[in-house]
Amino acid sequence: MELTKREKTIKYLVFCLLIAAAALLQNVGGLWFEIGSARCFFIIPVCVIIGLGEDERTSALLGLFAGLLWDIVSAQHMGFNCVFLMVLCYIVSAFETFIFRDTFKFEFVSNVVISFLYVICYWLFFVLRRGVDGSAVSFLTFYFPCFVYTALMMPILYYIINPLKLKLNKEEKI
Repeated sequence: MELTKREKTIKYLVFCLLIAAAALLQNVGGLWFEIGSARCFFIIPVCVIIGLGEDERTSALLGLFAGLLWDIVSAQHMGFNCVFLMVLCYIVSAFETFIFRDTFKFEFVSNVVISFLYVICYWLFFVLRRGVDGSAVSFLTFYFPCFVYTALMMPILYYIINPLKLKLNKEEKI
């Protein structure tokens, strides 16, 4: 069913509010608990879950918005999160449009791959390359646990966000 302009406006406003809520949970200390030293990167699964089912351009714009919110609070790497999330949301949405179906398995695998790529790229570009002492230890004690925590939170976020996404798209679950 084709959505009206008003329904699309409401849908994308709700999506942006969900991304903003994920950014708050992720970036404001004390709003969500840490397990050991691991933090959940909420923005990654929320972007992927919301972006799948949309066209490539819309998914990329949602990733750009989420990356912008993430970059606003980061001191070291302005623009990395914008570019990373925009490109990977575009790629995953293109895969979903042309090759795969939008299923839980595909969304889970996409989230795991994107989370792992994010952790590896961030660690390589901003920790290892700068020659920070104990960079291997920081990968094992912070970055890898953050990846695991984010991957394990994805199913919970999926079951919270997907019914809302279906309702906003006016789709019937079969």
